[in-house]
Amino acid sequence: MSPLMHNFIKHQPTVLLMKKTSILLIVIAGISLLMAGCVSDELTSEQIVEQMQEHKDTVQEYSYTMVMTDLMRNETIVVNLTYKTPGMIRMEYKEPAEVAGQLQVSNGTYTWMYDPASNTVRAAAVPMDAQMNTSLNARFIEELLNTCTIEPQGRATVDGRACYVITATPNETGMSATSMRLWFDRATWMLLKMDTTQNDELIMRMEYRNVQLDTAIPDSTFEFKVPAGATIESMDSKTPPPEITLEEAQDEVTFDIREPDHLPPGYEMDIIMTVPVSESDKGVILTYTNTTNEDALSTQLATIQLIETPYNKSAERPMPEGDDVETVRINGHDCTITMMQGMMGETRVLQWDNGECDFMLAGALDQETMIQIAESI
Repeated sequence: MSPLMHNFIKHQPTVLLMKKTSILLIVIAGISLLMAGCVSDELTSEQIVEQMQEHKDTVQEYSYTMVMTDLMRNETIVVNLTYKTPGMIRMEYKEPAEVAGQLQVSNGTYTWMYDPASNTVRAAAVPMDAQMNTSLNARFIEELLNTCTIEPQGRATVDGRACYVITATPNETGMSATSMRLWFDRATWMLLKMDTTQNDELIMRMEYRNVQLDTAIPDSTFEFKVPAGATIESMDSKTPPPEITLEEAQDEVTFDIREPDHLPPGYEMDIIMTVPVSESDKGVILTYTNTTNEDALSTQLATIQLIETPYNKSAERPMPEGDDVETVRINGHDCTITMMQGMMGETRVLQWDNGECDFMLAGALDQETMIQIAESI
């Protein structure tokens, strides 16, 4: 055997080892590059905010089936919703059975609400200050960015659509135990799913299924034809009682009106009204709003309302029932706390009396904050 061939055979294992090592290094390097690419491709909190602001009004018309599940009460609401900018909306309720068939339609300037059970239509003009020039999704995103801290949580797929996942934690200390996990369509930043947790427990889930975006929805979708034989009620004629000053309200009632000494930062007295509660007595409604909210919808959702009426010892106050009712002590008096579920979330209602007045305090703040307000009255 020639020396050349001998040396080749002698060093062949070393050559093979070097080749295998080189291939392994190349594979490792490739994986590292891919991982680096994935990491760098994830959005930061700042980038998410920028993307949401840039694309919040991308979709001008859409339809979906909204499924809202209250896990605390094991209740589900299903609504078919169709929307078109500016402010045209159609909502058809499918579940539960007691609201199935109810319909709400608005062409942006006029609203109709139909209840098939009573064959009744309620109609009203949309006030100018309530008419919308931006999409529902844009208004939701604006409110989210104005009130919450946003954190990225990666990516996922919802209803066949690629999504960015984020968490949103309210900036207000009174709602620190509540947070939301949201899934947004990556292409349009359209909300597709939202989980709400309180004290790390999932309490509500909203899912948007069968989403159709920019599908040339005709304006006729948002016109309402009154069913045959239906009774029509105009809500325009039902004007609320006039607003008055606290001094004027005091002159109209037979008890001393009490105000809370403690309110969360930013809250101020907004509206004062008196309402008849019997043939001879009146009660007072005090409404407090968060003046830091610029959006009309968020202001409405953050409203605190205090109702005071004369105490009637002979009239037994109805006691709320159910698993979601709790009794606490407010300044030495029994107070019931009831959770009421609406389309836009939960409201806490506190009811008690002090032997002179009956009190009802309602708001969407956390229980500790609501109790602090009640104790300061």
